Amino acid sequence: HRFFWQFFRLQVYSIQEIGDLGMNIRKISLIALIIFLSAIYAVLLAQKIDLTTLDLGRHLKNGELFLENFSVSQKNFYSYTFPDYPVINHHWATGVTFFLMYDLTGFKGLSVFFILTSIVTFLIFFNIASKYSTPTIAAIVSIFIIPVLGSRIEIRPEIFSYLFCGIFFWILWNYNQEKIGYRWLFILPLVELLWVNFHIYFFLGPALIGVFLIENIIRQKKFRWLLITLIITALAAFINPAGIGGVLYPLKMFGNYGYRLFENQSVWFIQNLMNYPPTFYFKLVFGILLISWVAAFHAIIKKRTKFSLANFLITVAFGVIGWLMIRNFTIFGYFALPIAAINFKNLTENNVIEKENPEYFSAIILTLTILILLIMINPNYWHGRNNIGLGTESNANKAAEFFIKEGLTGPIFNNYDIGGYLIYYLFPRERVFIDNRPEAYPELFFKESYIPMQETDKKWQEELEKYNFNSIFFYRNDLTPWAQSFLIQRVSDPDWSPVYVDNYNIIFLKRNELNQLVIQKYELPKSIFNVK
Repeated sequence: HRFFWQFFRLQVYSIQEIGDLGMNIRKISLIALIIFLSAIYAVLLAQKIDLTTLDLGRHLKNGELFLENFSVSQKNFYSYTFPDYPVINHHWATGVTFFLMYDLTGFKGLSVFFILTSIVTFLIFFNIASKYSTPTIAAIVSIFIIPVLGSRIEIRPEIFSYLFCGIFFWILWNYNQEKIGYRWLFILPLVELLWVNFHIYFFLGPALIGVFLIENIIRQKKFRWLLITLIITALAAFINPAGIGGVLYPLKMFGNYGYRLFENQSVWFIQNLMNYPPTFYFKLVFGILLISWVAAFHAIIKKRTKFSLANFLITVAFGVIGWLMIRNFTIFGYFALPIAAINFKNLTENNVIEKENPEYFSAIILTLTILILLIMINPNYWHGRNNIGLGTESNANKAAEFFIKEGLTGPIFNNYDIGGYLIYYLFPRERVFIDNRPEAYPELFFKESYIPMQETDKKWQEELEKYNFNSIFFYRNDLTPWAQSFLIQRVSDPDWSPVYVDNYNIIFLKRNELNQLVIQKYELPKSIFNVK
C-alpha cells in the first residue's frame, strides 16, 4: 500500500513538473518571439535624424516657446511673408513632449523615445493578435506587416495617433469580447483629451467607438455604456486651444493645400512615378488581409465563428485611406495585424486545416517558412535603411552654424523642405520665407509666387524687388523641377555668390556692401557646381 502510494505521488509530481516545464517553455518562447519581432522593428526605425527636411525642428521650437510663455499661437509667426495668417497648431502637445525629451536626453534620447513608443504600440496590437488568435499566427502576420509599419521612420506627431489607436482598439475589442468591464471605457475620454492636442487624427477615437457601437446595436447587445463613452469622448475633443475650430480642423485642412506632398499621394500615383518598395509590402499585406477575410467568411458559413462588423468596417476604412495616401501605410498596418490574425485563427481552430486537409498541413507550414525567409532577405525589406543609428546625421547642422558664425542676415529666401531646419536654428533671429506646412500659407502663394519665382527669372526679379532678399538658404537635394532650375540659375547669376555648400544645403549671398567681406572670404568657384 505504501509502495503504490509513493509511486503514485512520484508520477503526479513528474506530470506536474513536465507541465510546468511546458508552460515555462511556452512563456520563454513567447518572450523570445516578442523580443525578436521588436528587434526587427527597432532596426527599421533606428535611423539618424535628418533635420534639414523634417518637421521636427519646428516641433521642438513649438515646445520650447510654449514652455517659455505657456500659450499656443494661432498665427504663422515663423514666417515673414504671412506672419498673421491664421493656422491651428493641432499638435502643440507633441512639440512640448519632444522638446522635454530632447532637453533631458538630446537627439539620441529622442530617437530612443520614438523607437520605444513605436514598439509599445506594436506590442499593444500584437497582444490582441496573439491573445485572440495564436502567437504563431500573430508572429507570421507580423513579419509581413513590419516593413509597412517601418515605412514612416521620421519622428513625427503621428506616433501618438498610432499609440492612442492601439489603446482605443485594445479596450474596445476586449470590452466587446466581455473580457473587461465597462469601467475601462472611461479611460477613452481621457486618452481623447490628450489625442486632440497631440495629433490631427484625434477624430479616429470617436470613430472607433462608433463602429463598435454600431455592431452592438445591430446585434442587440447592451450598448448603453458605449453610447455614453462616445458622447463623453466627443465632448473631450473640444478641450483644445482652438476649441470648436480645432475639432473641425481635420475637415478644413486640405481645403487650403497649395503644395503637393509626396506622403499625401495615392499608391497608384507613386507606383507610376517611381519604385517605392513600401507600396509592394502594403499591397502584399492588403492581399493577406483580404485572404484572411475569405477564411473568416468560410468559418462564418460553417457557423464556427460570428461576423465582426467592427473589424470589417475598420478593414474597409483603413484599407481605403492606405490606398489614397501612402502616409497612412503605418496605421493601416497596425490594424491589419490583429484583424488578419483573428481571421486566420478560424483556419486552425479545432485543427480545421489538419482535419479537412491533412495532406497539405505540413506543406503550408513549410511554404510559409520559406516565404518568410525570402521576404526578410529581400533588400527591399530594409528599404531606406542606409544610415542606421541614433541622434542626428553628422554635419547636418554645419550650414546653420556657418550662417550664425559669420553673422549673415535675411531676408532669407528658402525652399519648402528646409523651413523646419531654419526655424529650429535661426528663429527668432530670422524668420522664414516658407516652411513645410502647406496649410499655413495661402494656396495662391504657392501657385503664383513660390513655384513661378523658381521657374522664371522674370518672376524671381519681381519677388526679389518685393522682399529684398539678402541671402538664399536652400536644401540642395530638392528634386522638384523648379528647385533644380532655380539653383542652376543662381549659380550663374552675377548678382549672387555661393559661399557655402555641403551634402545637404547651399547658401548664396547677394553681392552688396553688407556681404562683401564674407563673399571675399568664402566665395566658391562656379566650376565646382559643374553648371554650363
